[in-house]
Amino acid sequence: MQKRNSLVMLVVFVLSISGLYAQNTGFMGKRVMVNMGAEFSPVFRNFYINDDFKYFHFNCILSPNIEVITTKRATAGVVYHHFSTEYNPFGDEAERLKTHGFGVFYKFLIGDGRRALVGPYIKAQFDGFFFECPDGVSTVSGNLFAVKVELGKDFLFFNRLHFSSGVAFGVPFGGYKTMFDNGEIVSDYAKTRLVGAYWFGLTVGVGFLAF
Repeated sequence: MQKRNSLVMLVVFVLSISGLYAQNTGFMGKRVMVNMGAEFSPVFRNFYINDDFKYFHFNCILSPNIEVITTKRATAGVVYHHFSTEYNPFGDEAERLKTHGFGVFYKFLIGDGRRALVGPYIKAQFDGFFFECPDGVSTVSGNLFAVKVELGKDFLFFNRLHFSSGVAFGVPFGGYKTMFDNGEIVSDYAKTRLVGAYWFGLTVGVGFLAF
């Protein structure tokens, strides 16, 4: 039911963007960008077991997205997330956490005389993650929702090639139970692992202005 409601929300958002699509001139007549984004964050806790340099690992969330120019200074879009990693919930064997998700965002260019796609920006994003992980007997599934604010800068080369970089701060709605205390539920550890990857990160993105 939650996945169905999330899909309905996503469709409504896309339809809203489509309405705005017909009302603006975009950039040189083009409005839609296709991007590949990634967010990197350091591993702050000991979630890995087969490496002596656990704290020098980095999380990586891959986030391909479609971004649409909505006004002269703003864009909006939808994003898909993929995150897979090993973590060690009970001090035994490492488990593989597989996560997929979605997001919707709104980006606004800041500063005088700015246009969408070029210059510093602030971005607000809502994300939902759906994960699966083994508990030694079967596969456990769950979800985690969150909001994020990102500060960064957009670049556009040759009026087509899009590049962005920034720093993001996220607030998940849950996932804190095993952050400082031990627990007995694998899904709680999985959510905490997601929190560790999501709450802070450096972002990069590359794409092209398609049409």
